[in-house]
Amino acid sequence: MSNKMCKGESVVFVGQTPQKLRHGNVVRCLSVSTGQGSDHPKDVTYMEQEDFVINYEAGTIARTENSSIPDWRGHVVYGKESFDHRDYADCSNRKFTVYVDYEYIEEAEEAQADCADAAGEQLRRVRTKIAAGEGIRYVVFGDSISAGGDASRDEYAFYQLFAGELRKRFEGMELEVVNRAIGGETSVDGLKRFEDDVIALRPDIVSIGYGMNDQCTMSEQIRNGVPPGEFERNIRQMVTRIQEATGADIILVTPCESNPLWKHSSGDLAIYADILKRIGKECNVAVADVHRLWNEELRAGKTHESLLLNNINHPNDYGHRIYYEAFVPLIPAVPSNSR
Repeated sequence: MSNKMCKGESVVFVGQTPQKLRHGNVVRCLSVSTGQGSDHPKDVTYMEQEDFVINYEAGTIARTENSSIPDWRGHVVYGKESFDHRDYADCSNRKFTVYVDYEYIEEAEEAQADCADAAGEQLRRVRTKIAAGEGIRYVVFGDSISAGGDASRDEYAFYQLFAGELRKRFEGMELEVVNRAIGGETSVDGLKRFEDDVIALRPDIVSIGYGMNDQCTMSEQIRNGVPPGEFERNIRQMVTRIQEATGADIILVTPCESNPLWKHSSGDLAIYADILKRIGKECNVAVADVHRLWNEELRAGKTHESLLLNNINHPNDYGHRIYYEAFVPLIPAVPSNSR
C-alpha cells in the first residue's frame, strides 16, 4: 500500500448527506474549491469544518449545516423523477459542482488494476512514426463530448489530456491535434462528412466518439434516434474507410452514461458500448472503454450529478479525466533505449 493523490474529483452536495469519494482511506484533504486546480481568480475555496467535514476512514465528505457550498436541493430538477432539459433555461450542475484534492492510501487491488491493461499494442502507426522521429496528426471525431463539451478549459478536455501524455512520454515528438467533432451529431451525421473531415486530413490517429446521441429516445415510438444495427453499420464503415484510405490508428471511444432521469435517456448505452467493443475486436482496432470506467465510478458511489456538468450527458472536468484514463492503457511503451 502507498499514498496517492486524487486531484480534482468532482462532488455535488445534497443537504448534509455524506457524498462518497472515489477512494476510501483518505489521509488528508488538500483543497475543496469551485475550480479544478484552484488557480482561477474567480475560484472559491472552502474551509474544512466550517464548510465541509470528511470521514477519513469511510472516504466520505459532507456539507456542514451552515456551509457556503451550494446545496443541490436548490437545483431546478431536484426531486423530479424525469425532466426535459428544454423546459429550463439552465438545468446544469455548474454552480453546484466543487472539486476535491486529497491524498489516500491505495489498496493493493487498485494498484494491480491500474497496470493490468497497459499494452498499447494496437497503435502501430503511432509507434512506428515515434521511432522514426516523424510528426503525428491526431484527428478527434465525434459528437459534443469529443468536441470538449463542458470541460472548463480546452486543456482539460480528454483529447488534450491524451495528447499531453503522449508529448510527455515521448519528449520532442511533434503532435498536431485537429478537432473535427460537432455537438449534437449522431453517427449518421458524422458519416456524411467523414471524407472531408477525416480522410482528407490524412491522419495518423483518429478517435471516434459516437453513441451518446445515437441512443437518445426521441418519442414513445422512437426508442433510439439511430438504432443499434444502423449505428454498427455506420461505425464499421468509418473504420473500414480509415483502414483502406489512410492506414491510421483508430481508437473507438465508448460513451459515458447519461443521466437516467433525463427524458431522452434510453438506458441503452451499454448496447452501444458493446457494439464498439465488438467492432474493435473484430477489426483489430483500439477501444477506449470509457463506459466501463464510468460505471466503476458509479458503483464506487459517485452520482450522475457529480460527473455530468450539464446534468444530462456532458462530463465535467473530472469526467473528462475518466475519458482520458480509458486512453492511458493504449499509449505505446517508451522504448528502453530512450529512457
